[in-house]
Amino acid sequence: MRKLEGKSAYEGIAIGEGYFYDNHYNMYSEINNIKIKDVNIEIKRLKEAIEICKVSLLKLREKLDEKTLLEEVKILDSHILLLEDPMYINDIIKEIKENESNSEYSVLKITQKYVSMFEKMENDMYSQRGLDIKETGKRILTALRDNDGDLKKLDGKILVTKELYPVELLRIFKENIQLKGIIMEYGGETSHVAILAKSMKIPTLMGINNIESCIWNKELILDTRKKKSCVLLDFTVEEKIEYEKLKNQLQEFDEKVEKDKNLPAITKDNKKIDLYLNLGDEEKVENVQSVCGVGLLRTEMLYMNSGNFPSEEEQLSFYTKMLEKFDNDQPIIIRTLDIGADKKLKYFDMKEENNPFLGLRGIRLSLKYREIFKEQLKVILKLSKNKSIKIMYPMITNINELDEANLILNEAKQELLEEKIEYNANIEVGIMVEVPSVIFMAEEFSKKIDFFSIGSNDLTQYLLATDRLSETVANLYDSYNPAVFRAISQLVDCASKYGKKVSVCGEMAGDMIGAVGLMSLGITNLSMIESAIPNIKYLIRKIELEKVKKLKTEILSCSSSKEVREIIENYIENLGVEK
Repeated sequence: MRKLEGKSAYEGIAIGEGYFYDNHYNMYSEINNIKIKDVNIEIKRLKEAIEICKVSLLKLREKLDEKTLLEEVKILDSHILLLEDPMYINDIIKEIKENESNSEYSVLKITQKYVSMFEKMENDMYSQRGLDIKETGKRILTALRDNDGDLKKLDGKILVTKELYPVELLRIFKENIQLKGIIMEYGGETSHVAILAKSMKIPTLMGINNIESCIWNKELILDTRKKKSCVLLDFTVEEKIEYEKLKNQLQEFDEKVEKDKNLPAITKDNKKIDLYLNLGDEEKVENVQSVCGVGLLRTEMLYMNSGNFPSEEEQLSFYTKMLEKFDNDQPIIIRTLDIGADKKLKYFDMKEENNPFLGLRGIRLSLKYREIFKEQLKVILKLSKNKSIKIMYPMITNINELDEANLILNEAKQELLEEKIEYNANIEVGIMVEVPSVIFMAEEFSKKIDFFSIGSNDLTQYLLATDRLSETVANLYDSYNPAVFRAISQLVDCASKYGKKVSVCGEMAGDMIGAVGLMSLGITNLSMIESAIPNIKYLIRKIELEKVKKLKTEILSCSSSKEVREIIENYIENLGVEK
């Protein structure tokens, strides 16, 4: 048996023929700097190719919009905007004019210039921007050459490629091509392709080094379960039979989860676990009644998708529409503006920092630009008239920040009173627990707030001093490190003393291992993306909460992530709900 290990983007097992999809810069090597005689004709040729790309993307967008794939539509919108980007397009035209180069060479040269520029920026958002430009350049070149590739060859295959662009995956989806799986060399678990693969439920493996050195056009076994995450290039008949059994078991498990997804999240010993949604934009929520409410409403996406700071009216309209399907008694926790670090606003010039994750972000930025912050608080207060709204401050580090934020909140309340605008005067206020200092000051914070919400992604990052977006230290970033559990346990103990609720809205909450670990510490409020809800509900209905709580002592005595995982995995396996 020959196997290659990688990182799972979406869990599953696929058995089928591999197809190496050579879709990238091989064709670029054939592009030469051919001198042209008529600059205007070449520019016209370029513009026609760009128009072909735009029409193609708009048609694809329309097709997807009918199926309400909102996240996917946004990706297409970003690519359409790139085709209209004056700086990028004008640089290509300038290359044609000044050097009398053909369109292909000019597109290649300018695209590589921009990609190189963004690759040098050690920031996940800019890296994605570089990938978007690379894909846009490829699309223009494809249109210039009138060669769109024969996607039908991929039907029923396991797609193998160095790098897959989001639009290519969306095009595959539009053409109703059924991929059994995806294997890639490049890409991360938070990339656009990973997000799309999850939404399309395609088993996906990333991080296979030197992918071109292997022979792929043969039968493969792809195993993207979290504990396994590998592809088998060679295997015995017996091994194939075993994997076919495992694949059928996974399918049966998914069918059971789907069948029971609308049942309540109540444990076998009749304890209710409150499940909430994480929302970041106008996601289409299939069944708002299947959750208790919204545990995290990220407000930064509205700002990031706008051309300038949205007015109070625009904000109010946006959130009213977004929350209209939720009942008035379903709690909605709105996190105030959390930009900075990897989240920038294109219309707002922020000073470049050597370490933006430790710089001006979250509440720090809001307190620096008080009027922007106050305007947002007024919108949230207006919403609280008809909905069960709560306010949550991000990136709180010390008591002074909390006091200052509440001072501005009181100013917003006073201004609404003067304007004779109604709001909930007793609106609850809580904080995100991301910075370790909050853990050590939990007693002081408990006296001043109504609730805590743990952002496990950033808390892990800051506790372990590990950039969660860095590929070079990815092995050190681990939310199952015992230090993370001990910190959370310390917070829960202190909050309980003061009768304050603690919820978790990071990725741990939507993962089976994480959910069990958090419940063992006494946390019964979990917030996650909608697609994670059915699995977590299914798990909850299989456990006895009092027995889960007995795992706490074992978990807190562990000295490694491996030990923590093994304890929880063994417990889940004994329940018979392991994927």
